[in-house]
Amino acid sequence: MAVLPHARASLTFLSHEEGGRTCVPPIEALRGYRYRPHIVIGDPTLRETRVDLLNRAQLIYEGDGEYLGIAFGDSCSTPEAGKEIEVEFAFMYFPQVTYSEAIPGATFTLREGARIIGFGTITQVTPKETIQEGQQDAPSNGG
Repeated sequence: MAVLPHARASLTFLSHEEGGRTCVPPIEALRGYRYRPHIVIGDPTLRETRVDLLNRAQLIYEGDGEYLGIAFGDSCSTPEAGKEIEVEFAFMYFPQVTYSEAIPGATFTLREGARIIGFGTITQVTPKETIQEGQQDAPSNGG
């Protein structure tokens, strides 16, 4: 087992019309560390400017923040486009990657490659035991 920082966050998936996925990930994908997108810390309202100025398929622009790999560990609610939900995710590449800007109150966009598919706010960061890749069991609640 590894102890990785975990964040609790409020998260809203964008609708397909806003540039998000055709279908939001199912709740099962937001549990068990299977779904592994990236977050980019920064003002999530800039996503609208990017969509207006750039082709929807080309959402990277100069000055974009660092892509931080995460893995969703838990969600209490079924995700729906445009509806805020509470989620938990692990900072997957800690300590090799610095997640120093991912602190309570930080806002972020959720990315699949270059595409912005959601946005949110980190509400809490805590360490938690996590099963390393290749192990079969779920994370423990201790730690």
